[in-house]
Amino acid sequence: MKLARAAHLKLGRRGEALACRLLKTKGYDILARNWRIKAGELDIVARDGAMLVFVEVKTLRRTGFFRPLDNLSPRQRRRNFRAGKFYWKMLRMPALRARFDLVEVVLGRWDLRSIRHWENYLPQLPEASRQRY
Repeated sequence: MKLARAAHLKLGRRGEALACRLLKTKGYDILARNWRIKAGELDIVARDGAMLVFVEVKTLRRTGFFRPLDNLSPRQRRRNFRAGKFYWKMLRMPALRARFDLVEVVLGRWDLRSIRHWENYLPQLPEASRQRY
């Protein structure tokens, strides 16, 4: 079981590294990777101009009937949203806008098969004027 877990984590790290490289080529600034709190984890925190972007990375080693996005459960979406909201509040910059993106990575045995960036896969955080916490 430990070997399978180690392989899974290695695959995830490889996917996150490729996602960071993609985001950098698009002009994003990477602020944090694997940021964790009890409520959840953010794979990548980046800045796209004036927008704060929380990026979830899903990586698979095969293609077929399923896409990496299919492995994103409703529970994980909620955890990502809670972690993003906490990070956003921690900055104490209520006027800062934020969004949640997803990067799907499909790897072959030796190479990258595909990588796809989806913007706004979760609802945006509320603006300061509509905020009720």
